[in-house]
Amino acid sequence: MTLRRDGDEAVWADWRDPATGDVDMPELRFDAGQYEAEVRRAGEDRSWEWPAGAVAQLLEAKLRRRAAWLDRWKCELEEVWASRAEPDRIHVVLTHPRVRPEEGQPWLQFGMSLPVSGDGPADQAGRLEARVTAGDPRLAAEAWGGSEEHAEQLASPWPAHRPQP
Repeated sequence: MTLRRDGDEAVWADWRDPATGDVDMPELRFDAGQYEAEVRRAGEDRSWEWPAGAVAQLLEAKLRRRAAWLDRWKCELEEVWASRAEPDRIHVVLTHPRVRPEEGQPWLQFGMSLPVSGDGPADQAGRLEARVTAGDPRLAAEAWGGSEEHAEQLASPWPAHRPQP
């Protein structure tokens, strides 16, 4: 369907089903102010999220606001994520150096798996932010990507249990 605004109304129209073509449904109209308020409320509602997902989202936002902490270590935050398959863990992924170099130049991807507890997501995100930003993230994390040769060139440890790519 297509969503458009028509004066003081939000309109759902032009219904289609990609699998079968057009759908015979009437145009639906809503008060635009109420519609926008509900969309905003739904966007702010995180109650559907499992705790690790909420912690990951909050921690990523905190770390992105503090991007300068990584400049010192020549790293860049790639992402913070959680998986429903691991409801008690989140993962922080960094790249070193900040911008991936040209082909053949050394680079590493670092990752940290962090525990999530039953505490409130905001409290946990604050504690984890302090933990992650306390020192050189390259030493607190483990190399998840790159190669042992790149690690040597960048004076970073390569995990003994990690096979070469």
